[in-house]
Amino acid sequence: MGGAERAVKGFAIRVVRVLALSLGGAYLIFVTALFCFQRWIIFPPTPADPFLPTEGATRELVPVSGGSVPMDVSGPAGAPRVVFFHGNAEQIAQTRNDASEAEDAGLSFAAVEYPGYGDAVAIDKSETTILEAARAGIAALAAKGEGAPVCVGHSLGSGVATAMAAEGRCAKLVVISPYTSMVDMAADQYPWVPVRLLVLDRFDSFARAADVKVPALVIHGRRDDLIPFRMGEAMATALHARFVPRDRGHNDIRDRETWKTIGAFARE
Repeated sequence: MGGAERAVKGFAIRVVRVLALSLGGAYLIFVTALFCFQRWIIFPPTPADPFLPTEGATRELVPVSGGSVPMDVSGPAGAPRVVFFHGNAEQIAQTRNDASEAEDAGLSFAAVEYPGYGDAVAIDKSETTILEAARAGIAALAAKGEGAPVCVGHSLGSGVATAMAAEGRCAKLVVISPYTSMVDMAADQYPWVPVRLLVLDRFDSFARAADVKVPALVIHGRRDDLIPFRMGEAMATALHARFVPRDRGHNDIRDRETWKTIGAFARE
């Protein structure tokens, strides 16, 4: 090999090394950023919407670590109580339509806020603090003499509701657009990142399903473009639940028909 050829080969090797180091560095930077900002991704900022009182609706503050979270309560006395857990980009002020549909379906409604959302004084967002708030909300209703509620969760809230049912705090469980775990969701979104080593708030509903001993209902939209339909099927199997597929997406599934289905299930 002549000197010119050796020079070209050496240059090519150096270019490959530089590119490999650059790509490796970029990958490490991305993975580090994903790890550091994961809670901002899972629990995005939600500016508080004002509480607008409606007839028969009240708001109370539930004490939790670091402050308190609001809980909105409405509906006729004596009707089956549902406690609703919302999605990651919502707050309880945006569940008034759910409350109305639930009441039309013959249910009483309560929605517990998550720390760091809406008007919550407690600000630390994590699986631990959200589950603490859910427990506190259910306990506040029990302190008024209410029995175990029907726990209903949509999207992120499906993991909260499943955790409450697994702990024996619910009379029945309804999950709408559920995921199997936050780790599985992250792996779907970032298949080339070792997310199973990185995710802090795992919300492992599939694992918790084995501890759920109450009747369960799973509702999932076939056109859901956020949480795969197959995860709803998997959760229905794991919970030994009734499965109701609907021709809906992720954000239009909490309609009158869904709440009528929940109302009928709650009264069975």
